[in-house]
Amino acid sequence: MLNATKLCCVAALLLLMCGCQSFSTPRIQPVAATCLPPPAPSAWFMQPVEPNLTQRMLNELSPSPMPATKD
Repeated sequence: MLNATKLCCVAALLLLMCGCQSFSTPRIQPVAATCLPPPAPSAWFMQPVEPNLTQRMLNELSPSPMPATKD
């Protein structure tokens, strides 16, 4: 009786393990992603930078050589 119960449990376990696997759906193949080129840098990035912070601040805060409005 005990051997019959063990045999039934093993058979049921094997059926459950095989039944959970579904081979009907196609397997998904991984595709290598291609990297896009980096975007162009902003215009401020291309401007020359002074070597020290004091000179940078003086250039930023100095009056513009061209007037903003014309009379």
